[in-house]
This record gives sequence, C-alpha cells and structure tokens, in this order.
Amino acid sequence: MLNHFASHFDTEKKTVMICDDERDLLQLFGKALKSTYNVILVGSGEDCIEKFIDEKYRGNKIHLLLLDYSLGSMHGDTVARKIKEYNGTKIILISGYDLDYTFVKDLEENKYIAKYIEKPIFINSLIELVADTIS
Repeated sequence: MLNHFASHFDTEKKTVMICDDERDLLQLFGKALKSTYNVILVGSGEDCIEKFIDEKYRGNKIHLLLLDYSLGSMHGDTVARKIKEYNGTKIILISGYDLDYTFVKDLEENKYIAKYIEKPIFINSLIELVADTIS
C-alpha cells in the first residue's frame, strides 16, 4: 500500500489527492503540486476511497482528486462514482487509453468528473489544469 500523507495540513492551502498505480507518475505529480497544495498520494482505487473517507471524517476537505482511469483491480469511474456519494469533490480523470466519448460525456454530465485528460500530460499543463479546476 503506497500512502504519503502530509503530517499536518496547511490550512492556507487547498488539498489535492492524487491516485495512480504508476509510482513514478504519482511521485512526479505530487512533487509538481506540493509547493502550492497539500498533497495526498494513493496508489490504488481501494486506498483512494478509504483515504478520502478517512479525511472527510477528520474534517479535512479534499478539494480536487486527480484520478487515473486504469488502476489495476478497479477503474477510475468506479472510484469517482463512490467518491461522489460522499461529497462534491472535483475529479479530473486521467487516462493513457482512448476512452469512449459517450462514456466520458456521461461521467461529466452526471457530475462524476469535472474534466477528462489523456496521457501523456506535460507538468505545466497539469499545474494549469489543477489551478483552473480547483478555483
């Protein structure tokens, strides 16, 4: 189980959770965002749901979730649907696969995800996308 938790949240910063089973990408995205946001890294869909619920019950708001689509034992849309049951956290779904347009549109229209992007993604583009979505 890969988990990285800020020992304490900076209440001045918004919190971004990043869920990806590719450890290198997870670390890269985390490093790119940690100067601006509280960052929580999780390496599976199951850990993402569990950690999200834990933080919610501790009173820590997750403002944005960067969520990979292909997570091994679970797909990102399943995670997004589960997270939506708990609150209105914005989710950016990221995929290395060419997902079906109507599938993605359905996720957006039903407010499971705020945005969808395909890999590869440049770090500067990711930082801008996060800033635009989280505001």
